[in-house]
Amino acid sequence: MSRIRRSFLAPRIRSNRRQKTVKVQSQNHVKVDHVDRISALPNDLLCHILSFLATKKAAATSILSTRWRYLFTSLPNIHLEFDQSLRRFDPKSGKKYVDIMGPNYQRFARLVDCCHRLILQQKPYCLTKFHLSLEEFLEIFRVAIDSLICAAISCGVQQLEVFVGRDRSNAFSPPGILSCPGIFSCKTLLEMKLESRFTDFYVPETVSLPNLKILHLAQFILTDELSIPRLIQGCPVLIELSFDCLTYSEGEVLTLLIKSPSLEKIYLHCVTDEWDIVLDIPSAVNLECEVEGASKTSINAPKLQHLHFDGDAVKVNILPNHKSLVEARISVSCPYIVKTSDQEQLLRCEVAFELMNSSQSVVSLYLLDATVELLFYSQKLLPTFEKLTYLELEVRKYYDKHTRSWKMLSWLLESAPNLQVLVFDEVFWDDRIESSAEDKKFEFLSAEPVPLCLPIHLREVKIRKFNGKEYEFKLIDYILQNVKALKKMTVGVLGHFGARSKILSFKRCNNDCQIVFT
Repeated sequence: MSRIRRSFLAPRIRSNRRQKTVKVQSQNHVKVDHVDRISALPNDLLCHILSFLATKKAAATSILSTRWRYLFTSLPNIHLEFDQSLRRFDPKSGKKYVDIMGPNYQRFARLVDCCHRLILQQKPYCLTKFHLSLEEFLEIFRVAIDSLICAAISCGVQQLEVFVGRDRSNAFSPPGILSCPGIFSCKTLLEMKLESRFTDFYVPETVSLPNLKILHLAQFILTDELSIPRLIQGCPVLIELSFDCLTYSEGEVLTLLIKSPSLEKIYLHCVTDEWDIVLDIPSAVNLECEVEGASKTSINAPKLQHLHFDGDAVKVNILPNHKSLVEARISVSCPYIVKTSDQEQLLRCEVAFELMNSSQSVVSLYLLDATVELLFYSQKLLPTFEKLTYLELEVRKYYDKHTRSWKMLSWLLESAPNLQVLVFDEVFWDDRIESSAEDKKFEFLSAEPVPLCLPIHLREVKIRKFNGKEYEFKLIDYILQNVKALKKMTVGVLGHFGARSKILSFKRCNNDCQIVFT
Protein backbone atom coordinates (compact mmCIF):
# COMPACT_ATOMS: atom_id res chain seq x y z
CA MET A 1 0.00 0.00 0.00
CA SER A 2 2.86 2.41 0.76
CA ARG A 3 4.26 1.97 -2.74
CA ILE A 4 0.91 2.77 -4.35
CA ARG A 5 0.20 5.75 -2.10
CA ARG A 6 3.60 7.37 -2.76
CA SER A 7 3.29 6.88 -6.49
CA PHE A 8 0.07 8.94 -6.61
CA LEU A 9 1.53 11.66 -4.39
CA ALA A 10 4.58 12.02 -6.57
CA PRO A 11 5.06 15.04 -8.89
CA ARG A 12 3.08 14.75 -12.13
CA ILE A 13 5.16 13.63 -15.14
CA ARG A 14 4.01 14.64 -18.61
CA SER A 15 3.04 11.55 -20.54
CA ASN A 16 4.16 12.88 -23.97
CA ARG A 17 7.75 12.76 -22.83
CA ARG A 18 9.75 9.65 -22.30
CA GLN A 19 8.75 8.25 -18.92
CA LYS A 20 11.45 8.58 -16.34
CA THR A 21 12.12 6.43 -13.36
CA VAL A 22 12.77 8.55 -10.30
CA LYS A 23 14.11 7.05 -7.14
CA VAL A 24 13.19 8.78 -3.91
CA GLN A 25 14.65 7.94 -0.53
CA SER A 26 11.79 7.89 2.00
CA GLN A 27 11.97 8.08 5.75
CA ASN A 28 11.84 4.30 5.94
CA HIS A 29 14.67 4.07 3.39
CA VAL A 30 12.42 2.36 0.81
CA LYS A 31 13.07 3.11 -2.84
CA VAL A 32 9.96 3.86 -4.92
CA ASP A 33 9.63 4.17 -8.69
CA HIS A 34 7.40 7.11 -9.67
CA VAL A 35 5.58 6.93 -12.99
CA ASP A 36 2.46 8.62 -14.40
CA ARG A 37 0.21 5.61 -13.99
CA ILE A 38 -3.06 7.46 -14.74
CA SER A 39 -1.99 8.56 -18.21
CA ALA A 40 -0.87 5.02 -18.91
CA LEU A 41 -4.46 3.78 -18.61
CA PRO A 42 -6.33 2.97 -21.83
CA ASN A 43 -8.55 5.62 -23.41
CA ASP A 44 -11.78 3.76 -22.69
CA LEU A 45 -11.04 3.69 -18.96
CA LEU A 46 -9.96 7.33 -18.85
CA CYS A 47 -13.12 8.37 -20.69
CA HIS A 48 -15.20 6.40 -18.21
CA ILE A 49 -13.55 8.28 -15.32
CA LEU A 50 -14.04 11.67 -16.98
CA SER A 51 -17.69 10.88 -17.73
CA PHE A 52 -18.51 11.47 -14.05
CA LEU A 53 -17.45 15.13 -14.37
CA ALA A 54 -19.33 18.06 -15.84
CA THR A 55 -18.23 18.75 -19.41
CA LYS A 56 -16.60 22.03 -18.43
CA LYS A 57 -14.44 20.32 -15.80
CA ALA A 58 -13.65 17.41 -18.09
CA ALA A 59 -12.47 19.87 -20.77
CA ALA A 60 -10.11 21.45 -18.23
CA THR A 61 -8.04 18.23 -18.23
CA SER A 62 -6.96 19.03 -21.79
CA ILE A 63 -4.14 21.24 -20.45
CA LEU A 64 -2.46 18.35 -18.65
CA SER A 65 -0.60 17.09 -21.70
CA THR A 66 -0.99 16.29 -25.37
CA ARG A 67 -2.13 12.83 -24.24
CA TRP A 68 -5.19 14.48 -22.62
CA ARG A 69 -5.75 17.33 -25.09
CA TYR A 70 -8.63 15.83 -27.07
CA LEU A 71 -9.62 13.06 -24.71
CA PHE A 72 -12.72 14.87 -23.40
CA THR A 73 -14.15 15.10 -26.93
CA SER A 74 -14.62 11.33 -26.93
CA LEU A 75 -16.76 11.24 -23.80
CA PRO A 76 -20.08 9.39 -24.18
CA ASN A 77 -21.74 11.82 -21.72
CA ILE A 78 -22.24 15.57 -22.10
CA HIS A 79 -23.07 17.44 -18.91
CA LEU A 80 -23.88 21.15 -19.23
CA GLU A 81 -24.68 23.29 -16.17
CA PHE A 82 -25.19 27.04 -16.03
CA ASP A 83 -26.18 28.51 -12.66
CA GLN A 84 -25.28 32.17 -13.19
CA SER A 85 -27.95 34.83 -13.55
CA LEU A 86 -28.19 37.13 -16.54
CA ARG A 87 -30.30 39.65 -14.66
CA ARG A 88 -28.82 42.90 -13.42
CA PHE A 89 -30.34 45.55 -11.20
CA ASP A 90 -31.13 48.94 -12.69
CA PRO A 91 -30.88 51.54 -9.90
CA LYS A 92 -32.85 54.09 -11.92
CA SER A 93 -35.96 51.99 -12.48
CA GLY A 94 -35.48 49.83 -9.40
CA LYS A 95 -36.05 46.69 -11.49
CA LYS A 96 -33.95 43.88 -12.89
CA TYR A 97 -33.32 43.44 -16.60
CA VAL A 98 -31.67 40.81 -18.78
CA ASP A 99 -28.18 41.89 -19.77
CA ILE A 100 -27.47 40.14 -23.08
CA MET A 101 -24.21 42.08 -23.45
CA GLY A 102 -22.86 41.12 -20.03
CA PRO A 103 -20.09 38.59 -19.32
CA ASN A 104 -22.49 35.90 -18.03
CA TYR A 105 -24.39 35.77 -21.31
CA GLN A 106 -21.12 35.52 -23.22
CA ARG A 107 -20.06 32.63 -21.01
CA PHE A 108 -23.38 30.90 -21.64
CA ALA A 109 -23.07 31.39 -25.41
CA ARG A 110 -19.54 29.95 -25.44
CA LEU A 111 -20.61 27.00 -23.30
CA VAL A 112 -23.57 26.21 -25.55
CA ASP A 113 -21.41 26.50 -28.66
CA CYS A 114 -18.78 24.17 -27.20
CA CYS A 115 -21.36 21.55 -26.20
CA HIS A 116 -23.07 21.81 -29.57
CA ARG A 117 -19.81 21.09 -31.37
CA LEU A 118 -19.08 18.19 -29.00
CA ILE A 119 -22.45 16.64 -29.78
CA LEU A 120 -21.97 16.97 -33.53
CA GLN A 121 -18.53 15.34 -33.26
CA GLN A 122 -20.07 12.23 -31.72
CA LYS A 123 -20.25 9.15 -33.85
CA PRO A 124 -23.79 7.99 -34.66
CA TYR A 125 -25.47 6.30 -31.68
CA CYS A 126 -22.43 6.84 -29.43
CA LEU A 127 -23.96 9.55 -27.18
CA THR A 128 -25.04 7.80 -24.01
CA LYS A 129 -26.23 10.70 -21.86
CA PHE A 130 -27.03 14.39 -22.31
CA HIS A 131 -27.62 16.52 -19.20
CA LEU A 132 -28.66 20.17 -19.31
CA SER A 133 -29.29 22.25 -16.18
CA LEU A 134 -30.23 25.95 -16.17
CA GLU A 135 -30.92 27.90 -13.00
CA GLU A 136 -33.43 30.15 -14.75
CA PHE A 137 -35.40 29.95 -17.98
CA LEU A 138 -35.27 32.94 -20.31
CA GLU A 139 -36.99 33.23 -23.66
CA ILE A 140 -33.64 33.98 -25.30
CA PHE A 141 -32.51 30.52 -24.15
CA ARG A 142 -35.25 28.73 -26.09
CA VAL A 143 -33.38 28.44 -29.39
CA ALA A 144 -30.21 27.24 -27.64
CA ILE A 145 -32.12 24.66 -25.59
CA ASP A 146 -34.01 23.34 -28.60
CA SER A 147 -30.86 23.13 -30.73
CA LEU A 148 -28.94 21.22 -28.06
CA ILE A 149 -31.77 18.75 -27.44
CA CYS A 150 -32.35 18.19 -31.16
CA ALA A 151 -28.63 17.67 -31.73
CA ALA A 152 -28.49 15.12 -28.91
CA ILE A 153 -31.53 13.29 -30.32
CA SER A 154 -29.98 13.22 -33.79
CA CYS A 155 -26.92 11.50 -32.31
CA GLY A 156 -29.03 8.70 -30.82
CA VAL A 157 -28.88 9.78 -27.18
CA GLN A 158 -30.03 7.12 -24.70
CA GLN A 159 -30.45 9.21 -21.53
CA LEU A 160 -31.83 12.74 -21.67
CA GLU A 161 -31.94 14.98 -18.58
CA VAL A 162 -33.12 18.59 -18.81
CA PHE A 163 -33.68 20.73 -15.70
CA VAL A 164 -34.79 24.31 -16.29
CA GLY A 165 -35.68 26.85 -13.62
CA ARG A 166 -38.64 29.19 -13.63
CA ASP A 167 -38.98 32.21 -15.89
CA ARG A 168 -38.99 34.97 -13.28
CA SER A 169 -40.36 37.54 -15.70
CA ASN A 170 -43.78 35.85 -15.84
CA ALA A 171 -46.02 34.13 -13.33
CA PHE A 172 -46.11 31.02 -15.53
CA SER A 173 -44.02 30.04 -18.52
CA PRO A 174 -45.25 28.76 -21.88
CA PRO A 175 -44.00 25.33 -22.97
CA GLY A 176 -40.23 25.59 -22.69
CA ILE A 177 -38.24 22.39 -22.95
CA LEU A 178 -41.28 20.61 -24.39
CA SER A 179 -41.24 22.78 -27.52
CA CYS A 180 -38.48 20.70 -29.14
CA PRO A 181 -40.28 18.75 -31.89
CA GLY A 182 -38.21 15.56 -31.58
CA ILE A 183 -38.38 15.09 -27.84
CA PHE A 184 -41.44 12.82 -28.05
CA SER A 185 -40.37 10.83 -31.11
CA CYS A 186 -36.86 9.62 -30.28
CA LYS A 187 -36.37 5.94 -31.06
CA THR A 188 -33.15 5.55 -29.03
CA LEU A 189 -34.23 7.06 -25.71
CA LEU A 190 -34.17 4.65 -22.77
CA GLU A 191 -34.46 7.22 -19.97
CA MET A 192 -35.84 10.76 -19.93
CA LYS A 193 -35.98 13.21 -17.03
CA LEU A 194 -37.56 16.62 -17.58
CA GLU A 195 -38.09 19.36 -15.00
CA SER A 196 -39.38 22.80 -15.84
CA ARG A 197 -40.75 24.79 -12.94
CA PHE A 198 -44.30 26.07 -13.44
CA THR A 199 -44.38 25.31 -17.15
CA ASP A 200 -47.52 24.26 -18.98
CA PHE A 201 -47.42 20.56 -19.81
CA TYR A 202 -48.49 19.74 -23.32
CA VAL A 203 -47.88 16.61 -25.38
CA PRO A 204 -48.30 16.56 -29.18
CA GLU A 205 -50.89 14.40 -30.89
CA THR A 206 -48.31 11.80 -31.93
CA VAL A 207 -45.91 10.25 -29.40
CA SER A 208 -43.48 7.49 -30.31
CA LEU A 209 -40.94 6.49 -27.67
CA PRO A 210 -40.73 2.75 -28.36
CA ASN A 211 -37.72 2.02 -26.13
CA LEU A 212 -38.32 4.43 -23.24
CA LYS A 213 -38.27 2.62 -19.89
CA ILE A 214 -37.81 5.41 -17.33
CA LEU A 215 -39.71 8.72 -17.43
CA HIS A 216 -39.50 11.50 -14.81
CA LEU A 217 -41.55 14.68 -15.16
CA ALA A 218 -41.42 17.35 -12.44
CA GLN A 219 -42.83 20.79 -11.62
CA PHE A 220 -45.20 20.94 -14.60
CA ILE A 221 -48.67 22.48 -14.74
CA LEU A 222 -51.25 20.10 -16.15
CA THR A 223 -53.60 22.00 -18.44
CA ASP A 224 -55.56 19.20 -20.14
CA GLU A 225 -56.65 15.62 -19.42
CA LEU A 226 -55.37 13.99 -22.62
CA SER A 227 -51.63 14.77 -22.53
CA ILE A 228 -50.67 12.17 -19.91
CA PRO A 229 -52.70 9.27 -21.42
CA ARG A 230 -51.34 10.18 -24.86
CA LEU A 231 -47.77 10.21 -23.57
CA ILE A 232 -48.04 6.90 -21.71
CA GLN A 233 -49.71 5.24 -24.68
CA GLY A 234 -46.68 6.20 -26.79
CA CYS A 235 -44.33 4.43 -24.35
CA PRO A 236 -45.19 0.72 -24.73
CA VAL A 237 -42.30 -0.60 -22.60
CA LEU A 238 -42.36 2.06 -19.86
CA ILE A 239 -41.37 0.55 -16.50
CA GLU A 240 -40.84 3.54 -14.19
CA LEU A 241 -42.85 6.77 -14.06
CA SER A 242 -42.38 9.77 -11.79
CA PHE A 243 -44.88 12.60 -12.26
CA ASP A 244 -44.92 15.79 -10.17
CA CYS A 245 -47.59 18.26 -11.24
CA LEU A 246 -50.10 20.88 -10.21
CA THR A 247 -53.04 22.53 -11.89
CA TYR A 248 -54.63 25.94 -12.17
CA SER A 249 -57.25 26.67 -9.53
CA GLU A 250 -59.90 27.16 -12.22
CA GLY A 251 -58.51 24.80 -14.83
CA GLU A 252 -60.34 22.33 -17.03
CA VAL A 253 -58.61 19.25 -15.62
CA LEU A 254 -60.98 17.09 -13.60
CA THR A 255 -59.46 13.64 -14.08
CA LEU A 256 -55.88 12.37 -14.11
CA LEU A 257 -55.71 8.96 -15.79
CA ILE A 258 -52.57 6.82 -15.70
CA LYS A 259 -53.14 3.54 -17.50
CA SER A 260 -50.31 1.25 -18.53
CA PRO A 261 -49.88 -2.54 -18.65
CA SER A 262 -46.08 -2.30 -18.35
CA LEU A 263 -45.54 0.15 -15.45
CA GLU A 264 -43.88 -1.43 -12.41
CA LYS A 265 -42.81 1.58 -10.34
CA ILE A 266 -44.76 4.85 -9.97
CA TYR A 267 -44.22 8.04 -8.00
CA LEU A 268 -47.09 10.52 -8.22
CA HIS A 269 -47.25 13.93 -6.55
CA CYS A 270 -50.27 16.11 -7.32
CA VAL A 271 -51.35 19.49 -5.99
CA THR A 272 -54.99 19.90 -6.88
CA ASP A 273 -58.41 20.83 -5.57
CA GLU A 274 -60.91 18.19 -6.63
CA TRP A 275 -59.37 15.75 -9.07
CA ASP A 276 -60.38 12.21 -9.82
CA ILE A 277 -57.13 10.25 -9.93
CA VAL A 278 -57.41 6.89 -11.70
CA LEU A 279 -54.44 4.51 -11.63
CA ASP A 280 -54.91 1.41 -13.78
CA ILE A 281 -51.52 -0.27 -13.40
CA PRO A 282 -51.90 -4.08 -13.32
CA SER A 283 -48.12 -4.76 -13.33
CA ALA A 284 -47.13 -2.19 -10.69
CA VAL A 285 -45.03 -3.42 -7.78
CA ASN A 286 -44.15 -0.07 -6.16
CA LEU A 287 -46.54 2.86 -5.79
CA GLU A 288 -45.84 6.15 -3.99
CA CYS A 289 -48.77 8.54 -4.13
CA GLU A 290 -48.75 12.01 -2.55
CA VAL A 291 -51.92 14.01 -3.10
CA GLU A 292 -52.53 17.52 -1.80
CA GLY A 293 -56.19 18.41 -2.10
CA ALA A 294 -59.63 16.90 -1.62
CA SER A 295 -59.30 14.42 -4.46
CA LYS A 296 -60.75 10.97 -5.11
CA THR A 297 -58.27 8.22 -5.89
CA SER A 298 -58.92 4.86 -7.52
CA ILE A 299 -56.13 2.26 -7.66
CA ASN A 300 -56.11 -0.98 -9.62
CA ALA A 301 -52.80 -2.73 -8.97
CA PRO A 302 -53.25 -6.44 -8.15
CA LYS A 303 -49.48 -7.14 -8.02
CA LEU A 304 -48.63 -4.25 -5.71
CA GLN A 305 -46.01 -5.05 -3.04
CA HIS A 306 -44.98 -1.62 -1.70
CA LEU A 307 -47.52 1.15 -1.11
CA HIS A 308 -46.86 4.68 0.18
CA PHE A 309 -49.95 6.88 0.39
CA ASP A 310 -49.68 10.43 1.75
CA GLY A 311 -52.38 13.06 1.41
CA ASP A 312 -55.76 14.40 2.40
CA ALA A 313 -57.90 12.62 -0.18
CA VAL A 314 -61.58 12.31 0.67
CA LYS A 315 -62.04 8.97 -1.06
CA VAL A 316 -59.77 6.04 -1.92
CA ASN A 317 -60.90 2.95 -3.77
CA ILE A 318 -58.40 0.09 -4.04
CA LEU A 319 -59.27 -2.87 -6.23
CA PRO A 320 -58.70 -5.61 -5.45
CA ASN A 321 -57.57 -6.00 -1.84
CA HIS A 322 -53.86 -6.55 -2.19
CA LYS A 323 -52.86 -9.97 -0.93
CA SER A 324 -49.41 -9.42 -2.46
CA LEU A 325 -48.72 -6.25 -0.40
CA VAL A 326 -45.72 -6.63 1.93
CA GLU A 327 -45.05 -3.01 2.98
CA ALA A 328 -47.36 -0.03 3.46
CA ARG A 329 -46.78 3.58 4.55
CA ILE A 330 -50.10 5.24 5.29
CA SER A 331 -50.32 8.93 6.06
CA VAL A 332 -53.82 10.35 5.73
CA SER A 333 -53.52 14.05 6.49
CA CYS A 334 -55.81 15.64 9.04
CA PRO A 335 -55.57 19.44 8.68
CA TYR A 336 -57.44 20.16 11.88
CA ILE A 337 -58.99 18.44 14.89
CA VAL A 338 -61.44 15.74 13.90
CA LYS A 339 -65.08 16.54 14.57
CA THR A 340 -67.79 13.95 14.10
CA SER A 341 -70.05 16.59 12.59
CA ASP A 342 -67.56 17.48 9.88
CA GLN A 343 -68.46 15.51 6.75
CA GLU A 344 -65.11 15.99 5.02
CA GLN A 345 -63.18 14.71 8.01
CA LEU A 346 -65.48 11.70 8.26
CA LEU A 347 -64.61 10.93 4.65
CA ARG A 348 -60.94 10.98 5.58
CA CYS A 349 -61.72 8.50 8.37
CA GLU A 350 -63.15 6.22 5.70
CA VAL A 351 -59.98 6.68 3.62
CA ALA A 352 -57.77 5.67 6.54
CA PHE A 353 -59.84 2.54 7.18
CA GLU A 354 -59.95 1.62 3.47
CA LEU A 355 -56.16 1.82 3.22
CA MET A 356 -55.75 -0.29 6.36
CA ASN A 357 -58.29 -2.82 5.15
CA SER A 358 -56.37 -3.17 1.88
CA SER A 359 -53.10 -3.75 3.76
CA GLN A 360 -54.01 -6.93 5.64
CA SER A 361 -51.16 -8.91 4.10
CA VAL A 362 -48.33 -6.49 4.96
CA VAL A 363 -45.21 -7.52 6.87
CA SER A 364 -44.12 -3.92 7.59
CA LEU A 365 -46.51 -1.07 8.38
CA TYR A 366 -45.73 2.64 8.89
CA LEU A 367 -48.48 4.89 10.27
CA LEU A 368 -48.69 8.60 10.91
CA ASP A 369 -50.20 9.62 14.25
CA ALA A 370 -53.03 11.46 12.46
CA THR A 371 -53.89 8.24 10.63
CA VAL A 372 -54.20 6.43 13.96
CA GLU A 373 -56.46 9.23 15.16
CA LEU A 374 -58.68 8.95 12.09
CA LEU A 375 -58.92 5.18 12.56
CA PHE A 376 -60.21 5.76 16.07
CA TYR A 377 -62.98 8.05 14.84
CA SER A 378 -63.97 5.67 12.06
CA GLN A 379 -65.30 3.34 14.79
CA LYS A 380 -64.76 0.29 12.57
CA LEU A 381 -63.31 -3.03 13.59
CA LEU A 382 -59.81 -3.46 12.22
CA PRO A 383 -58.93 -6.59 10.24
CA THR A 384 -56.37 -9.04 11.60
CA PHE A 385 -52.83 -8.50 10.35
CA GLU A 386 -51.53 -12.06 10.54
CA LYS A 387 -48.23 -11.37 8.74
CA LEU A 388 -47.43 -8.04 10.40
CA THR A 389 -44.09 -8.21 12.24
CA TYR A 390 -42.91 -4.57 12.05
CA LEU A 391 -44.97 -1.52 13.08
CA GLU A 392 -43.63 2.04 13.10
CA LEU A 393 -45.53 5.11 14.33
CA GLU A 394 -44.49 8.55 13.12
CA VAL A 395 -45.37 11.97 14.53
CA ARG A 396 -46.14 15.32 12.95
CA LYS A 397 -45.91 18.11 15.47
CA TYR A 398 -48.75 20.24 14.14
CA TYR A 399 -51.37 17.72 15.23
CA ASP A 400 -52.67 18.34 18.76
CA LYS A 401 -55.01 15.42 19.35
CA HIS A 402 -52.79 12.53 20.31
CA THR A 403 -54.59 11.26 23.41
CA ARG A 404 -57.14 9.33 21.34
CA SER A 405 -54.30 7.67 19.43
CA TRP A 406 -53.30 5.64 22.49
CA LYS A 407 -56.69 3.92 22.64
CA MET A 408 -56.48 3.11 18.94
CA LEU A 409 -52.95 1.80 19.37
CA SER A 410 -54.19 -0.71 21.90
CA TRP A 411 -56.76 -1.99 19.40
CA LEU A 412 -54.14 -2.03 16.64
CA LEU A 413 -51.79 -4.18 18.67
CA GLU A 414 -54.60 -6.63 19.33
CA SER A 415 -55.04 -6.90 15.58
CA ALA A 416 -51.36 -7.79 15.07
CA PRO A 417 -50.87 -11.10 16.94
CA ASN A 418 -47.44 -11.79 15.41
CA LEU A 419 -45.87 -8.36 15.89
CA GLN A 420 -42.14 -8.56 16.67
CA VAL A 421 -40.84 -4.97 16.36
CA LEU A 422 -42.60 -1.81 17.54
CA VAL A 423 -41.00 1.57 16.74
CA PHE A 424 -42.04 5.00 18.00
CA ASP A 425 -40.55 7.86 16.03
CA GLU A 426 -41.63 9.86 19.08
CA VAL A 427 -44.15 9.03 21.78
CA PHE A 428 -47.13 11.05 20.58
CA TRP A 429 -48.98 13.16 23.11
CA ASP A 430 -50.62 16.55 23.41
CA ASP A 431 -48.04 18.85 25.01
CA ARG A 432 -50.87 21.00 26.44
CA ILE A 433 -52.06 18.18 28.69
CA GLU A 434 -51.31 18.99 32.30
CA SER A 435 -49.35 16.53 34.40
CA SER A 436 -52.43 15.76 36.52
CA ALA A 437 -54.31 14.78 33.38
CA GLU A 438 -51.46 12.60 32.10
CA ASP A 439 -51.90 10.04 34.85
CA LYS A 440 -55.62 9.85 34.25
CA LYS A 441 -55.35 9.48 30.48
CA PHE A 442 -52.59 6.89 30.75
CA GLU A 443 -54.44 4.56 33.10
CA PHE A 444 -55.78 2.36 30.33
CA LEU A 445 -52.33 0.91 29.70
CA SER A 446 -52.19 -0.72 33.12
CA ALA A 447 -55.94 -1.14 33.63
CA GLU A 448 -56.76 -3.09 30.48
CA PRO A 449 -55.52 -6.64 29.76
CA VAL A 450 -52.23 -6.89 27.93
CA PRO A 451 -52.74 -7.70 24.20
CA LEU A 452 -51.79 -11.31 23.49
CA CYS A 453 -49.21 -10.30 20.87
CA LEU A 454 -47.10 -8.44 23.42
CA PRO A 455 -46.07 -11.25 25.76
CA ILE A 456 -45.79 -13.86 23.01
CA HIS A 457 -44.06 -12.33 20.01
CA LEU A 458 -42.81 -8.80 20.64
CA ARG A 459 -39.00 -8.89 20.60
CA GLU A 460 -37.92 -5.27 20.20
CA VAL A 461 -39.26 -1.80 21.06
CA LYS A 462 -37.57 1.38 19.90
CA ILE A 463 -38.21 5.04 20.80
CA ARG A 464 -36.11 7.22 18.51
CA LYS A 465 -36.67 10.55 20.26
CA PHE A 466 -37.18 10.57 24.02
CA ASN A 467 -38.28 13.92 25.52
CA GLY A 468 -38.12 13.03 29.21
CA LYS A 469 -41.87 13.33 29.82
CA GLU A 470 -43.48 11.36 32.62
CA TYR A 471 -45.82 9.50 30.29
CA GLU A 472 -42.76 8.31 28.32
CA PHE A 473 -41.22 6.83 31.47
CA LYS A 474 -44.53 5.13 32.26
CA LEU A 475 -44.71 3.62 28.80
CA ILE A 476 -41.18 2.19 29.04
CA ASP A 477 -41.84 0.88 32.56
CA TYR A 478 -45.06 -0.75 31.41
CA ILE A 479 -43.42 -2.49 28.45
CA LEU A 480 -40.46 -3.75 30.47
CA GLN A 481 -42.73 -5.23 33.13
CA ASN A 482 -45.29 -6.86 30.82
CA VAL A 483 -43.56 -8.01 27.64
CA LYS A 484 -41.95 -11.33 28.53
CA ALA A 485 -40.47 -11.98 25.08
CA LEU A 486 -38.75 -8.58 24.89
CA LYS A 487 -35.08 -8.87 23.97
CA LYS A 488 -34.15 -5.27 23.26
CA MET A 489 -35.39 -1.82 24.26
CA THR A 490 -33.74 1.10 22.42
CA VAL A 491 -34.26 4.67 23.66
CA GLY A 492 -32.89 7.83 22.05
CA VAL A 493 -32.12 9.91 25.15
CA LEU A 494 -29.79 12.48 23.64
CA GLY A 495 -29.52 15.36 26.11
CA HIS A 496 -31.47 13.54 28.87
CA PHE A 497 -28.63 11.98 30.83
CA GLY A 498 -30.62 11.62 34.05
CA ALA A 499 -33.20 9.53 32.23
CA ARG A 500 -30.74 6.68 31.69
CA SER A 501 -30.35 5.78 35.33
CA LYS A 502 -34.11 6.03 35.92
CA ILE A 503 -34.90 3.71 32.99
CA LEU A 504 -32.21 1.23 34.05
CA SER A 505 -33.82 1.07 37.51
CA PHE A 506 -37.12 -0.24 36.08
CA LYS A 507 -37.93 -3.88 36.72
CA ARG A 508 -37.91 -6.25 33.78
CA CYS A 509 -39.99 -9.38 33.45
CA ASN A 510 -37.27 -10.74 31.13
CA ASN A 511 -33.84 -10.49 32.72
CA ASP A 512 -32.20 -11.04 29.32
CA CYS A 513 -33.74 -7.86 27.93
CA GLN A 514 -31.06 -5.42 26.78
CA ILE A 515 -31.59 -1.66 27.17
CA VAL A 516 -29.69 0.42 24.61
CA PHE A 517 -29.37 4.21 24.65
CA THR A 518 -28.67 6.16 21.47
